[in-house]
Amino acid sequence: MDAVLLVDHQPIAPPAGPAGVVVRALLTISGQVPAHRQRTPLALSLVLDRSGSMSGDRLDAAKAASISAVERLHPDDVVSVIAFDDQVNVVAPPAPRVRQFQLVQQLSDLDSGGSTNLSGGWLRGRQHMEQAHGMLGSLEGSSRRIVLLTDGHANAGIVDPATLVELARTARAIGITTTTIGVGEGYDDDLLRAMADAGGGNSWYVERPDQAQDVLAEEMGNLLSVSAQGLSVSLTLEDSVAMFATHSSWPATSVGNTFTFDLGDLYASEPKPVLVELFVPADRLDALATSGAPIATLVVQADVLLDGGGVEHRSMTLGVAASLETQSSLVPAVEHAVLLARAAKAREEAARRQREGDADGAQAVMHVMSVSLQSSALVNDPDFGDELQAQAQDLQGLAERYESRAFSEVEAKYQMQRSYNARRGKKRNDGTLRREP
Repeated sequence: MDAVLLVDHQPIAPPAGPAGVVVRALLTISGQVPAHRQRTPLALSLVLDRSGSMSGDRLDAAKAASISAVERLHPDDVVSVIAFDDQVNVVAPPAPRVRQFQLVQQLSDLDSGGSTNLSGGWLRGRQHMEQAHGMLGSLEGSSRRIVLLTDGHANAGIVDPATLVELARTARAIGITTTTIGVGEGYDDDLLRAMADAGGGNSWYVERPDQAQDVLAEEMGNLLSVSAQGLSVSLTLEDSVAMFATHSSWPATSVGNTFTFDLGDLYASEPKPVLVELFVPADRLDALATSGAPIATLVVQADVLLDGGGVEHRSMTLGVAASLETQSSLVPAVEHAVLLARAAKAREEAARRQREGDADGAQAVMHVMSVSLQSSALVNDPDFGDELQAQAQDLQGLAERYESRAFSEVEAKYQMQRSYNARRGKKRNDGTLRREP
C-alpha cells in the first residue's frame, strides 16, 4: 500500500469569504497484488432482477454479463446465483465454481416474471454469503460480495430505503460487502448508491444493455485484485484550521476536528483519492508558518494482503504542510483534481435541478461549468488538457439537451454516475458510459 500526498494553496479575501489561505490536499492511495501470494478464493453471489421490466434486451444483457463473470472465477471460488421478481428463485446455491456444472446453462435459461422483491433477492444473497464463510474456511483476506443488478424500485417485500441500507450495513459488519448495478432509467439510484456505500462496495449505472458486460467485468476486475481491506483515512485538523470543502464522496464521520473517510477495499487496478480543501484564517498564518508544524495530519489504515499469505494491519501518517504564503502556489495535478471535482458537483446539481423540473437551471449549471473548464490554464497542459476538454464538451452537450428539452431521467442518472466516478477515482468507467457526440 502506497500513499502520495500533494499539497498547494491559494489566498482568499472578501468578498469571496473571510481573509486567509485555502490549502488543498490530494491524497492518492495505491495497492499492489502480492507478487508471490496464491490468490485467496472469494465468494460471489449474483442477485439478478428478472421482473417484467427486465424482459428482452435488459435480461439478455444481464445474463450474458453474469455468464462472463462466472467464467472468470477460479475453480475454488464460491458462487451462487439468485433471480428475483415478486418471488425469489435460487438458480444455483453456493458451491465452488468447479462443482457448478450447469451454471452457464442455468443462467441462459432465466426468463422474466412479475414485480420487484429486491429485499428478498438481496437477503437470500446474504444468506448464501454467510454459508460461504464455512466453505472458504479460515483463509485470511478472502472476500464475500453480493452483486445486485436491478432496473426497478423495491415494490415487494421490504421497501423502506432506510431499512434496506441498514441491512447492507449490518452485512458489512460480518464481512459481506454489497455492490449495486442499476439498469436504465427506472431504478432508484439514491437507494442503490446508499446500499453500496453502507455495504462497502461499488455503485454502477448501465444506461444501455450492451454496457452491462463491461460494467460487471470492471467489478470483477476489482474483486479479483483486492490488495487491502478496510481502508480508512482519518484527517485531524490543527485547532485554528477549518474544513473548507470535501470533494471526495466517501462515507465519512466526524468527531471534533477529526474526519474519518471509509474507502472500503483497495484494488490494485484502481487507486483511491481523497481530496479536501482546508482554510487557515489570516490571523493564524504567521504563527503556523513560524511553528513549521503541519496544519493537519492524515492517518491511512488498512489490512494489507501479504506475500506468501496472511494479512497485516498497517498504518501510515502524513503531515499536511504548506508554506502559507499570501501568493498562490498551485500544483497542476491538484488543480486538475479540483476542477474535475467541481465538475462532478455541477453534474449532481444539474441532475437535482432537472428532477425538480428546472431545466433552465440545469442548462445554466452545465454551461457555466463547461466555460470554466475551457478557460482554465490547464487546457493547454499536455498532461491534463485533453481530459478537461472532453469534460467541457460533454457538459456543453448536456447543456444543449437541457436547452432543447431533449432529455429524460437517463440524463440525471448519467450525471450522477459521472459525478460518482470522478469523486471515487473511477475514470475507467467513464469509457463505458461514453456517449456518441
